[in-house]
Amino acid sequence: MEKEISFEEKLEEANLLLRYREFEEACKIYEELISKEFKSPELHNNYGLALFYLDKAEEALKEFEKAINLNNSFALPYANTGLVYLNQEQYEEAVKFFLKALEFDSKNPETHYNLAVAYYRMDNKTEALKYYESFINYAGDEYKKLKESVKKIITQIIESQNPQNIAKDKGEAEENPSAN
Repeated sequence: MEKEISFEEKLEEANLLLRYREFEEACKIYEELISKEFKSPELHNNYGLALFYLDKAEEALKEFEKAINLNNSFALPYANTGLVYLNQEQYEEAVKFFLKALEFDSKNPETHYNLAVAYYRMDNKTEALKYYESFINYAGDEYKKLKESVKKIITQIIESQNPQNIAKDKGEAEENPSAN
């Protein structure tokens, strides 16, 4: 007789499919688990993430909301909601959700990074700099390449905020009108 596969085993299978970017297959398992009335914030969050990667943003947002309703101190669905809004260029909404995620998981490097990106795109370089620096502080070795890129962005922001560089750039532009 075949052994019944547990909820945890099915969820782990779906999560592995999600990790290996098999989003449609992962969704099938998540949907099966949801249809059996399983209530799990992780289930809804990860299903939402798979939907997001399949360009189903509105459906993803509904799943993240369900995850939050099941556990309103679970950081990931807030961060993932922020990610949807970031990709939709709704930066103020993205910031709101990233900040909420940080209330529950203050050291998540990806949330700091995404928050920095949102602020940067809003032209709020001061806040962007703060969260890029936080990303550098919290990111481990698995983020090595991204950390190198972020360090360059930090340098650019600092240089752009330095009044001497701004004055120097203006002076060069006045001396060399063809640079305009």
